[in-house]
Amino acid sequence: MRVDVQVMDGSRAISGLRAEDFILRENGREREIKNFASEKMPIDVLFLLDVSASMRPHVQRIASAARQAMSVMAANDRVGIMVFDRVTRVHLPFRDSRDDIEREFNNVLRKESFRGGTDITRGMLDAASYMEQNARRDARRAIVILTDDETEFQRDDERVLDALDRARSVMSALIAPDAMAGRNMSSYPGGMGRRRGGIGMGGMGIPGVGMPGGGYPTNGGGGGGTRSAGTAQIARDSGGESLPVDDASALETTLARLRQRYSLYFQLPAGARRGQQREVEISLTDAALRRYPYAELRFRHTYVAPSDGPAGSDGVVSDNNDRSTNSDRPSILRSSRPSADTSDPSDDPVVVKKRPAVSGPSSSGGGPIIIHDPN
Repeated sequence: MRVDVQVMDGSRAISGLRAEDFILRENGREREIKNFASEKMPIDVLFLLDVSASMRPHVQRIASAARQAMSVMAANDRVGIMVFDRVTRVHLPFRDSRDDIEREFNNVLRKESFRGGTDITRGMLDAASYMEQNARRDARRAIVILTDDETEFQRDDERVLDALDRARSVMSALIAPDAMAGRNMSSYPGGMGRRRGGIGMGGMGIPGVGMPGGGYPTNGGGGGGTRSAGTAQIARDSGGESLPVDDASALETTLARLRQRYSLYFQLPAGARRGQQREVEISLTDAALRRYPYAELRFRHTYVAPSDGPAGSDGVVSDNNDRSTNSDRPSILRSSRPSADTSDPSDDPVVVKKRPAVSGPSSSGGGPIIIHDPN
């Protein structure tokens, strides 16, 4: 198993750390770090672009910055582009061609009407499903969402975070500046944030009549204005971060920090059950803390034991989920919540609690492919 971690000192990413600088605990027990990787690991990045009304200038800003920002990416990194309003569409399956990526950003501006409503939760769920099915097994996985965080539908932080756990993906958010006006800034960059599962500013919405064609979720659709989708907090709880998109270097900074993460590998305990959600905690050693006393660690605090391969003789459930192909057309995706499994025959029982994903300071091709259409 692998867990990715970003180590920050204020606004600066800390580089040059080694495996012996970290302590990894899984389900409350310290585990040996079997392998370690840093900047050289390939990345699969999926851009998730909000193309609802008023978002055109923000997408234009990202499109204009894309070529310069891509300079921080390595030759074997891949990028995909997905858009959403009330429907999710894939504009570009994963590609490593910078020309293809730049061209498709321009196609988004040319082909999308920027007149639709917004179902941000559905967009995030479909993006996680796409990552789960199409990202490379040996690559870091990241979703970079651009949105104003205004949705017509209820938010569901837990379901989105569970989907990101299954997809083994971190989410980074680029938030349009008008989304920050009048909000509780604790949910945004530099604030204290909320615990995973909490209700951020904007609330859960008022149950009412859903929008024509349904929506997400069915017991509280739109029809009564917009509310926060909790995008910035979901990003932080997944182990990522959020930045205002009007910062000229926001996209380049986001991609550079994705490259500056560390990957820690550990062996899945012999009795871990397929599909079980388990807990992981990472901290710095005392020696590393003396060098970086104000270090902040960002990582996913839970993971899902893989369910897509047989258990080997060493008890590790193998992962044969490398579904990356040359096909331009992915399968239709449907997001679903896994059934609960709290049994743990290998270790002392641990109740997996939803926590903030920030520990810190540490102490010991063709046209768009429709992914979800409510009609």
